[in-house]
Formats: sequence, C-alpha cells, structure tokens
Amino acid sequence: MMEASPESTASSLLKSECYTDFLKEDFDVKTYTAQAIHHAVIAEQLAKLAEGISQLDKELHSQVVARHEDLLAQATGFESLEGVLQMMQTRIAALQSAVDRIRTKIVDPYNKIVTRTAQLARLQVACDLLRRIIRILYLSKRLQGQLQGGSREITKAAQSLNELDYLSQGVDLSGIDVIENDLLFISRARLEVENQAKRLLEQGMEIQNPSQVGTALQVFYNLGNLRETIRSVVDGYRTSVQENVVNALDIKVLTQPASTRGAPGRAIMPTPGNTAAFRAALWTNLEKLMDQICAACGQVQHLQKVLTKKRDPVSHVCFIDEIIKDGQPDILHTFWSSVTQTLSEELQKATAASTFLKQALEGEYPKLLRLYNELWKRLQQYSASIQGALVSSGAGLDVELHLSEHDTEDLFTRTKPDYE
Repeated sequence: MMEASPESTASSLLKSECYTDFLKEDFDVKTYTAQAIHHAVIAEQLAKLAEGISQLDKELHSQVVARHEDLLAQATGFESLEGVLQMMQTRIAALQSAVDRIRTKIVDPYNKIVTRTAQLARLQVACDLLRRIIRILYLSKRLQGQLQGGSREITKAAQSLNELDYLSQGVDLSGIDVIENDLLFISRARLEVENQAKRLLEQGMEIQNPSQVGTALQVFYNLGNLRETIRSVVDGYRTSVQENVVNALDIKVLTQPASTRGAPGRAIMPTPGNTAAFRAALWTNLEKLMDQICAACGQVQHLQKVLTKKRDPVSHVCFIDEIIKDGQPDILHTFWSSVTQTLSEELQKATAASTFLKQALEGEYPKLLRLYNELWKRLQQYSASIQGALVSSGAGLDVELHLSEHDTEDLFTRTKPDYE
C-alpha cells in the first residue's frame, strides 16, 4: 500500500471533526476540557489527542525535511536582518545625539532672541508713550499761553488741540498721573475754543466781517470739523427760514388784534370789518419774511465767499474744496434750493388750510410776485460777488444765481391754480 503524502495527511488532520475545535479563533482550553469531562470520554479524547500530536510531529518533521534549504536560507536572512537592524539602531542613536547637540545650540539662542524681541517691543511702546507724554506736557503748557492770548491766538490753540488729539489716538493714556490734570485741562480747553469759535463765527456772519469768519473757519479746520460746522450753520439758517415762513403765514397770529397779538386766547376769524387789518398784517409779515430770507442768503453767501478765498496757511488747501468734496453742490445753491422748496410747500399748506389767506393772495397776487422779484433783484448782488470770488480763486464752481422758469414755477405756479 502506498504511503500517504504529507499534504494529504495534513489535510485529513485539519478536516477531522476531533481537531476542528482547535482551529477556532475563540478556542478555550477550559471549555474544551469541561466538555470532555461532562461527556465522560476522557480516555477516548486523550487517545485522539495523542494520535493528533503524533501526526503533527510527523507532519512537522516531513515539512522540515522537504524544505530544509529554504529554512536555512530564511535563518541566514534573519541573521543578516538582525545585523542591519543593529546598524540602523546605532545610526539612529548617533542621529539622535546630533539632534540633541543641535537643539542645545539652537534652543538657548532662540529663547534669548524671543526674550530680547519682547523686551525691544515693550521698550518701543514705552518710548513711544514717553514721547507722547513729553509732547502732551509741552503742548499743554503752550496751550495755556495760547488761551490767555484770546482770539488772537485761538487758531494756534486749535492747532495745538488738533495735535493733542492726534497724540491721544490709538493709545490708552488713562491712569498716567503725570498728565492726568493736563488731559482734563485739554478737554476743557477744547470746549472753550469751540465755543469761542462758534461765537466768533456767529458775530462775523451777523455783521459780515470776513476777518472774524475766516478766523473761526480756520479754528474749525484746525480742529478737524470744518465740514460738520458748515453743515450745522447752514442747517441752522435753513431751520430759521422755515420757522419765519411758518410764522409769517400763521393764520392765528394774523387774525389777532394788534393789541392782543401774542397773548393766549381764541383766534378771531377775519370779518368784513377787519379784513383790511388782516391783509395789512399779512403783507407786513411777507415783507418782513423777504427781508429775513435776503439776510439769511446774504449771510450764507458771505460764508461761502470767505470759504472760497480762505486757504490753510500750512497745507494751502482752499476751504471751499473741503466743503464740496465728492461732487457735492456749493452751499449757497443748496441753501437757495431749500428756501424755494420751503416757500412753495408752506404757501401751499397755508392756502389749503385757510380760505381767507387764499383769497388775500388771490386778490393781490401781483404784490406777492413783486415781493419775490424784488427779493431776487436783491440777491443778484450775491450772485455777482460769489461768481467773481470763485473766478479769482480758480475754484471753477458755477454758483451763479439766475432766475429760471423752473425757480419761478417752483414758488408760485403750483399754487396759482388755487388763486384762479
């Protein structure tokens, strides 16, 4: 009978039911032993295990005999690999030692550089703060002397305040005892300079003194709020004109007797006996209103004239260029447009609210038109003076006031159907 090959022996051994449990990954010796004892086949199981061990020994022996050359080659390769691994470990250790030496040479200088850099940054911050403090102390002392000089030194005081504002930007100066009192003084000084400049501007505008207006504008320019100030001033005149228009057309005031006008009480409606007094009061108010509008336009014109001629002595920037940046229209044109719009709106409101006022304006519409035309003639002088100032300054702004059909229609034509 022919002897079975090692492969068939191993295959039959693996397929045997007695040995399949040993091939499982979750094989447990205690569980297997407990089952064998429970079934009371210990002797039989021992015999099978002994037979299996014998077969495995034979199989291992046959495998070693059949592949002994490959096994020897593998063993030799393992020895070579161990040598290579040992050499690599030696080189890795040498590399680690070199890295440690380099780290020792780099880390300490790096830490020193980081420390010195932080010190340098802090020194720079401290030096910058000290320079600011020294400059603030100097400017504060100079500002005290400038404030004592009154209006003659107010522009220089504003320039000092502007520089002080620049020094205070981007840095926290609170808690520094040496300049605490100076900061309080600077805050009060700014309010004082602004109030003086506002009073100077108001006085100059009222009497149309270009020197006072120019000085006040220079102060606001140095303070950095020229545009805001001009906008506020023009808005104030616009509001004043609107209030004057409303008061001039106030039916309650117009219908009160002259002796009781302004006193509290019920308004008296016009009667055939006092219609003449009502109309006289109306036209008196309208004439006064035209004078007020002319005065307001004259003051705004004077303001723009000074803005057109005035230049900063340091930067040589014309003040009017600061006001009309970004293509904004000139202030006189804007102001006059608002005046005409206010007149148009308030006239329509007043005539719609009172038939007596409507009838008065209907009956004497030519007088109203004459008042407006007279106002316009008075405003022509401002147009000529502004145009000449702009041409001489080279600003190239077209602010000539001309009586166009649109302007006249804006004021009267939209209300005229009510009178017809």
